[in-house]
Amino acid sequence: MKVPLHERERVVIKTREHSRVLRQPFVVFLFLTAGCAFLLGYLSRTDLSDWLASESELWMVLTLVLWFILVLIWCVTPWVRWLRTCIILTTERILFRTSFGRADLESIGLYSVRDLIAHTKQQAAITKPGALDVVLSHGHVRIMHVPAVSYFRTLAIEMMNNLHHHQTSNTQVDASNSEGIGQ
Repeated sequence: MKVPLHERERVVIKTREHSRVLRQPFVVFLFLTAGCAFLLGYLSRTDLSDWLASESELWMVLTLVLWFILVLIWCVTPWVRWLRTCIILTTERILFRTSFGRADLESIGLYSVRDLIAHTKQQAAITKPGALDVVLSHGHVRIMHVPAVSYFRTLAIEMMNNLHHHQTSNTQVDASNSEGIGQ
């Protein structure tokens, strides 16, 4: 995916949601496949009751169709959502697209960020995934399942400091006249 960048902006980190969001769809896929295999094995037996034996082929087809539909809804759809997610830290912004969000990237300028709060289950580990709260002057935005959220927060704060340092140095240059001498 091509990232829309400003003139001097560059990408620092580009990632997607942590892969732990795919654990539940994987477990569901295993259970659905095991249940479908059991039903197909049971329906292929020769000692079925008469009402079930007469329509066993129909029940096998219905079992396969139901398995396919449930796998599509509960396993493939979350995987496609995960593939669509994107979290990008640039030198000027945080761009993200959540799995339930719109098609285009949402953008938060680092100049408007008041604070970044990383939430993990184990606070000591810098490589643990978690949620990142981006505190703005008018509210906050929570970005879920950020891989190595503490490290991401550290880099974002570093980019914010660089951005503020760059803005103050530009302000000092603008305060001088054309010869470079202050007014």
